Amino acid sequence: MRQLFRTSVTALAVALAATLVPATAGAQTYSDLAAAQKKVDDLEARIESEQAGARSLSSELRSVAESAGTEQADLDQITSDLAATTKQVNDVKARMQSLRNEIRMRARAEYTQGPLQLVSIVLGAQSLSDFIKRSAYASRIAERDQHVVLDMRITRSKLQAIQDHQSQLEHEQSSKVAALRSRQNKLTDLFAREQVVLARLAHSRAEAINLVASLASKLGAGLAGLRRVAGQGMTISYGEWATSFLDAISAPITRNNLVVMVAWEASEGTMATWNPLATTYDEPGASTYNSSGVKNYISKGQGIDATVGTLSRGGHGYAPILSGLHASSDPMDTARAINASDWCSGCAGGSYVTGYIPAVEQYYDRYAS
Repeated sequence: MRQLFRTSVTALAVALAATLVPATAGAQTYSDLAAAQKKVDDLEARIESEQAGARSLSSELRSVAESAGTEQADLDQITSDLAATTKQVNDVKARMQSLRNEIRMRARAEYTQGPLQLVSIVLGAQSLSDFIKRSAYASRIAERDQHVVLDMRITRSKLQAIQDHQSQLEHEQSSKVAALRSRQNKLTDLFAREQVVLARLAHSRAEAINLVASLASKLGAGLAGLRRVAGQGMTISYGEWATSFLDAISAPITRNNLVVMVAWEASEGTMATWNPLATTYDEPGASTYNSSGVKNYISKGQGIDATVGTLSRGGHGYAPILSGLHASSDPMDTARAINASDWCSGCAGGSYVTGYIPAVEQYYDRYAS
């Protein structure tokens, strides 16, 4: 009987173990999937938050760049007005010097010939006709003397008015320079912050792509949201994309070119996939990003090809852009060529790309190694 009881207990233990093992493994599998799904959801939320932050910074950057562009235009006008005023001052001073010389000559004549000069001219007449002529001549001399003195006074008053205006312009110029410097410093700080956010966002997207690939067979539909945000924008920095683009058009990869290309990308501030310059050039498999027809491209290479294809079109003013890049021209010169083309002529209040150049240059000076 005792032997039978032992056998029954052993059989029960084995059966119980057999039922418990699969249940534990199943619970573990479920736990792993739940953890994976949470990781997916957290990463999706992080990417969406970083994208929102990047969009906000891009919008603020655009506003500050537009204000800086307006202030720069005002400063340019003040500088032009000052140049014109300086010329007026010089012209009036030259006129005053001419009048001074004439007054000195008259004074010298008075000194050498005496105060009776005009009387002697009249008394030297030999006839009535000669007397009349000499009287008229003497009158004209006296009138000329009065006119010179009056002209001198008027010219001196005019010079004072112009110099007062010049002082006002110089004060405005000083104030505008200070305001512009403050605005550009803010632009630089915003740009630096944006680059940090974009770098985190690119890293998050790369992480998302890898996660989608590793969990595709396990989570299936649970990856839809992450797959969507992972496929947006780029997984590299502005500078990395700019380097690849310059290489594609056989332009030198120089500081000048990188500055203007990064400024161009920042001016667009788009989240279009592999399309930082927001071109509308169609490519196989490309989708539409927004109502303006900007495209999402399926790869970095396709996006670069589309950008090159756009810039190769004639009749849009793109040739000077390419010439500037091939010559590694001053960034501001190439930026002006972009601004003058059909790419986005008149955007950002006329400061498209040009408004970003000082900030990007300072950014590179601060952080480039």
